[in-house]
Amino acid sequence: MRIAMVAGPWLPVPPIGYGGAELVISQLADGLVDKGHEVLLFAPGNSQTKARLVPIVPKHIGQDWPGYSDPFRNAFSEYAFVRSFLEKADLIHDHTMHHNTWLPMKTVYTLHGPAEWGAELARRMSTFAQQNYFVAISNTQRRLYGEEGINFIRTVYNAIDIKETPFSAKKEDYLFFIGRANREKGLDLAVRIAIGSNRELKMAIKMTETHEKEYFRKVVRPLLDKASVEIMGDITIKEKYELYKNAYATLFPIQWEEPFGLVMIESMATGTPVLALRRGAAAEVVVDGVNGFLGDTVEDLIEAVKRIPEIRPEDCRNYVAEKFSVEKMVEGYEEAYKQVIYGIKRAIIARDVMTTNVITVKPETPREELIRVLAANNISGVPVVSDGKLVGIVTEDDILAKPSGEKVEDLMTRNVITVNEKDPVHRVASVLIRNRIKRVPVMSDDHVVGLISRHDLVRALALEKYGTAAA
Repeated sequence: MRIAMVAGPWLPVPPIGYGGAELVISQLADGLVDKGHEVLLFAPGNSQTKARLVPIVPKHIGQDWPGYSDPFRNAFSEYAFVRSFLEKADLIHDHTMHHNTWLPMKTVYTLHGPAEWGAELARRMSTFAQQNYFVAISNTQRRLYGEEGINFIRTVYNAIDIKETPFSAKKEDYLFFIGRANREKGLDLAVRIAIGSNRELKMAIKMTETHEKEYFRKVVRPLLDKASVEIMGDITIKEKYELYKNAYATLFPIQWEEPFGLVMIESMATGTPVLALRRGAAAEVVVDGVNGFLGDTVEDLIEAVKRIPEIRPEDCRNYVAEKFSVEKMVEGYEEAYKQVIYGIKRAIIARDVMTTNVITVKPETPREELIRVLAANNISGVPVVSDGKLVGIVTEDDILAKPSGEKVEDLMTRNVITVNEKDPVHRVASVLIRNRIKRVPVMSDDHVVGLISRHDLVRALALEKYGTAAA
């Protein structure tokens, strides 16, 4: 495929420091080239990429252009669209939400922003004659945008290159925060968590815009006398990962419905757990008690600091490698492109074939009761659920391997491999085969909604071939 990928003029690809979307664009463009696709990347001229770089400006222009951002974005994107048309690209993948209405080009947009400003625009763009298609970066984002009237084709999570990410199981005592200096990121809450837990806090913050400086001056600075806080500016990628990998925990006290949050997977990839408020897509990324803790209040996260020793750094990294790899992200976008270019019908997804009547047990279920449940239902394993949330999985192998375990919590595997209800079945099959397991829980946000076994995948083949599932 010949894919034209459009970035904004604000930052280079990949970013030198701050820049989540630009990092994703870089990983995706390079990953597609590695898989044999031809990629034209429209980005600032000081970008570094395996794709064929088509500069939209000689050098990135920065983000502080109040009053000019929309005209700039539209002008640069318009050029990219026209050039893509002349280059006979099969498809444009635009990351700027430029709403072109006249060129007969098939276009995929990744929704990097919040529903507050993007949902109505996406709805309008879905009605244009040439049809535009949208990819969400989390199921939470997709739900907040609303399915009605938007041409969603997939949810594709952002990713991180685990091979390029340092890891350390040995941690220092400081808490870490990284992000823009605005109220939505919760800098003041991060300081309050540090004060309440009596921990040192290191903060790497981007503070260039007027409203960022004003918020910091009025809200954050008055708290600094009560805490041990080291303030750093926009740091390099190497510095960022050094701070991640040595931190006791990374704080993510967001105050808005953030659609993904690269900070969380960056931190966990280094082996450092995340403490996050239960907002946005945090519950899709953080598994409570496995790779961090979720809370509803600052007080919850202060208490969670005490529980950090319960988290194994290896579990944090392994979870990211399984669910948020660059390979998985590239595969997801490939499927989206094929669907748009070749008109492939909607792929059969986990929700179409999963077993919904899921038998579960609780952590406190006695060993004898577990054995009875497995035998009575002729199954070899069940999910373990506490307060409606998945906390583990227990199988016959666990029972045989741990003869002294008296309750399910003594036997279960806590680092559970899962799939999402919207994952295509070929991806579910890959998970089962790669991990040599017979069944996998199906999740919607952080709740178990079904179970898929290898038998269910055979039914999926029948559904795909004949339009109906085999009995």
